[in-house]
Amino acid sequence: MRAISNQLKQRGTMTGAPLFAARCGGALLTACFYVLAFPAADQGWLAWVALVPLLLACEGLKPGAAFALGLLSGVGTAFGIYRWLFEVPGFGMQHATFLALYVGLYTGAWCGGLPLLKRARLPLLITGPALWVVLDYLKAHAGFLALPWATLAHSQHKDLAILQVASLTGEYGVTFLVVMGSVAVTEVVMRRAWRSALVVGLLIGLAHAAGAGVLTHSGGRPGIQVAVVQPNIRAGEQRTPSDRAAITERLERLTLAAAASRPALIAWPETAVGDFSKDRSLAERLQALALAARTPMIVGASESFKFAPRESEVALRVHSYNSAYFVAPGEPIDEPYRKMRLVPFAEYLPLEGVVPWPSWLAPRVRAMTPGEVRRQFMLPDGARVGVLICWENLFADFVRPAVQDGAQLFVQLTNDAWFGRTGAPRQHNLASVLRAVENRTPVVIASNTGPSQIIDPYGRVVAGVPALFNEGVATGAVPLGSGGTPYTRFGDLLVFAALAWLVLRVIVSAVHRLSVRDAGSCGDAHAWPINEPTHR
Repeated sequence: MRAISNQLKQRGTMTGAPLFAARCGGALLTACFYVLAFPAADQGWLAWVALVPLLLACEGLKPGAAFALGLLSGVGTAFGIYRWLFEVPGFGMQHATFLALYVGLYTGAWCGGLPLLKRARLPLLITGPALWVVLDYLKAHAGFLALPWATLAHSQHKDLAILQVASLTGEYGVTFLVVMGSVAVTEVVMRRAWRSALVVGLLIGLAHAAGAGVLTHSGGRPGIQVAVVQPNIRAGEQRTPSDRAAITERLERLTLAAAASRPALIAWPETAVGDFSKDRSLAERLQALALAARTPMIVGASESFKFAPRESEVALRVHSYNSAYFVAPGEPIDEPYRKMRLVPFAEYLPLEGVVPWPSWLAPRVRAMTPGEVRRQFMLPDGARVGVLICWENLFADFVRPAVQDGAQLFVQLTNDAWFGRTGAPRQHNLASVLRAVENRTPVVIASNTGPSQIIDPYGRVVAGVPALFNEGVATGAVPLGSGGTPYTRFGDLLVFAALAWLVLRVIVSAVHRLSVRDAGSCGDAHAWPINEPTHR
């Protein structure tokens, strides 16, 4: 980084290709640091300096050129983070290119926005983190393009002390501090701004100290014993009746093994079994299993109907659902929770009938139907359990309302078998660590091929089946959530405050410049000539 800084400081004598290469090298170095901060490498400490090369590369550039460098860095980051998508059948370079360009736009907007904010004489130590979290929020709320995957806050999943900030601000507070760290290092390298760096260091140190204090006093609450079953069902393994029978026997065997520890709940992964409505014997078998285990179960199932339940008119179309059933010993099986946040281009085609998606970019998929009702299940002791299916754990504003409605434990059912032995399943789980801390509510991840995890309200993984593509069970005790946190109640106030501050300061700066210009022009127009006498 010092080499990049020296080259850029000498830009008055270095022009053309060498300067261009130095800037591009800095942008791509940031992409490398960002990717290495996440699984599989999982070097989260790199996130604190990941943006330094990019900031050095953009130094002195106009907004358009800075945007281009940011786009290059974002595209490189996307290819590195999402390279596991090439494991999915049918995913090609054209899809990767469009995804990378879209994700790269946010980094480009950040780099392009900083020179504009600099003109408003705003301090980079505040504008850099503030603009980043605003763009992160936009990326998480961009309709069918929403993709809050591998955020900078997720990279800190092992730094439990700093994660505790999320109980106040959500993950955006953690991201704010990480970006501020990069900006402070950049200011030291470029301008020897040691005083500012000291202030930032003290702020980050205080956040760590406060988080460490919270962790130190986090024990003592009574826990609930929970268990997860990781069956390791391979893609395509459920095609024949004999395959499905073998899978059911495997699930039964693992469930009885998990029941030996007398948990209050056993969770199976996403789409572990088929459609209850078409196979009554399967429902009876699961009821018998729950009775034998003497434990309630949450079971992932794949359903399909020729018309939607409670639909007023019979439709000829087929409705498919990704569902979670609650199977309690000696109790009838009630209505399931059906996944509400579907994956675009995989579980449905966005804006179908409005946008003529070309088949080479968006192949037709067997569209699923989103659920319409948030549903929680109640354990015999009265504990309320919320369910997250697949990527619903990525969306903080999807989880918070469930805690407000009384959820004391979350069970996340997922199946990341499609992504092979890549970093994707571990990257996916990182969001659940943040959801647990944000709401002080434990999350149990039942993953088909792993890693399955039991996460306590402070982000600690207390038990799990860490190996990918291995069958197994995990049991652990976690305290139930107790009503949420300031973040649960007030939400993303930090983001709104950052946006309001940016907008207000830009307006004030613009008004000031206009007033100065107008004052100058008025003075020139009405000033008395110095060498001419005035009328008496």
